[in-house]
Parts: sequence; structure tokens; C-alpha cells
Amino acid sequence: MTKEAALYSFFSGFGIPAYAETDVPNNAVLPYLTYTPVFDAWGGDAAALTVNLWYYGAGETAPNAKAAEISKAIGPGGKVFGCEGGYIWLRRGTPWCQSAPVEDEPMLKMKTLNLSAEYLTLN
Repeated sequence: MTKEAALYSFFSGFGIPAYAETDVPNNAVLPYLTYTPVFDAWGGDAAALTVNLWYYGAGETAPNAKAAEISKAIGPGGKVFGCEGGYIWLRRGTPWCQSAPVEDEPMLKMKTLNLSAEYLTLN
């Protein structure tokens, strides 16, 4: 499985659609998450990776719960999963989660999750 496919597999495992940030279809239905597909290889520094949770509604309960679910899946020591040529070590970044208001659309909720990905791969 390529690095791209491995990241997609991980992020699509949370019960809502997952899209690369630059590949959200026009007909996407909320809620969903977007992520920045950032890649590196062995010897590189940890790469900053962002996940945005998109929800529509008055409260913060659902997006906060999804952020907590993702945090638990990553765990305190990070989550390691395989990909072509090695492994990806995904860890929570700092700050882990923050709200990002969407101008002119108070019912649209976005939570930004900061992660780091270390690529333990040859390429």
C-alpha cells in the first residue's frame, strides 16, 4: 500500500468520509474530514500534517467527540502503520485540537487537528 493509500485508510476509518484537502468533491456531504497529504522518507524530520473536521450544526459536541476518537486511535505514543517500503509513525501535534470559526457561516464548524508524521521508509 502506498503512503497515500495508507494515510487515506487510516483517516477513512472514523465513520465519516475522508478526503485529501485538495480533493473534496463538489457534492461532499457534511460531516467529513480533510487532511493534508504530506510525505517524506527515512532521515527526514517529522512532517506537520493537518486534519480538519467539518460539521454543520449549533453545538460542538459531535466535532469534539470525533477529535477525541481520533486522539484515542493515535494514542499517547503515536500510531504506527505499514506502507510500501516501511512504516508511518503518526503522532498528535501541539496544540492537538483547536476551533476555527468559518466567516459568514456560524453553523459550519471546523476543528483543526495538528499531527506529525514520521516516514520510516526508504523513499
